Amino acid sequence: MEIIRKEDFKTSVWSGGLTREVCILPSVGSSLQDRNFDLRVSSAVIHVTQSTFSDFTGFTRLILCLDGDITLCVDGQVVTLSDECLFEFDGAADVTSVNSPGAVDLNVIYKQGTRVCARVERGEHVFAGVEHMLVFAIGSQTTLNGTPLRQHDAAWVSGDVRVSGHVLCVEVG
Repeated sequence: MEIIRKEDFKTSVWSGGLTREVCILPSVGSSLQDRNFDLRVSSAVIHVTQSTFSDFTGFTRLILCLDGDITLCVDGQVVTLSDECLFEFDGAADVTSVNSPGAVDLNVIYKQGTRVCARVERGEHVFAGVEHMLVFAIGSQTTLNGTPLRQHDAAWVSGDVRVSGHVLCVEVG
């Protein structure tokens, strides 16, 4: 298990707030700007009350709200985000959002054709024979195989994994 602490996330500033990159794959040579990654997981603190999403043609996007209020308008469809359910949309979609100041989201972006299975889980779950899975602690009472994980920390796991708490699980491969 490789634990990634929130304070170790790569942080960048954008016009609407602050983004913390949890991970990007491949981990060497990939960048958001060059769009040459297979998977990126990040969390943004949104300082503006309205924002327009960047075009990620060729990618699939998943998003949920960790804190505050975020309402998306995706190609005319209005969706209110929560921390219980991922919302999926095409990276080429026309997306705007209305946000409470300081709202925090969690994003998964992956290149179309990349095998990714992402889901929000609550409670205790056992995953057998996991090849490569990122677990992000949405809640504050998270454990992985008995090891505590702080809220908004993440960990890469493989093999047989017992997860307890409110988490986002992202399997790759």
